[in-house]
Amino acid sequence: MEQLDLMEKVTEIEEHMVEVRNLFVQIFNKMVKGSRRISDMSVTMSQMKALMAFHEDREYSMTELSKNALVKMPSMTEMVDRLELEGVLKRVRDKQDRRVVKVGLTDKGKSVHAQFIGRRREEMGGLFGKLTVKDQDDLLVSLRKVSGILKKITKP
Repeated sequence: MEQLDLMEKVTEIEEHMVEVRNLFVQIFNKMVKGSRRISDMSVTMSQMKALMAFHEDREYSMTELSKNALVKMPSMTEMVDRLELEGVLKRVRDKQDRRVVKVGLTDKGKSVHAQFIGRRREEMGGLFGKLTVKDQDDLLVSLRKVSGILKKITKP
């Protein structure tokens, strides 16, 4: 393979990152089509983003949620408001600092979240099940490698 200078590498890396991002968006959109109706709720894209911001069964600050969902604080507040009205999320005062409000899943929210994760995994299984076992293994190895490399440059 020919030796590229730094700027040529940066240009090519950028092109591939944009292409991969666009492919992930397409894959996500295919998964979402099958996951829009969960439980007795019809879930919007925004509400799905808010639900997916919960990675563990714990309460989060609004800042943590907006960071996890990659949305701005005003949008996250609106999403949480709607999901709180649906009985999926609850706001609670922090025990150490009463000025801080945290957000957690209600029992209904935990059920909806679990259903969403299950439905999303089914959709992903359908999409990635179209690949050969070798392609699945290659994809997994490649994603692990890319993830490890990108973590090196995103650490503060």
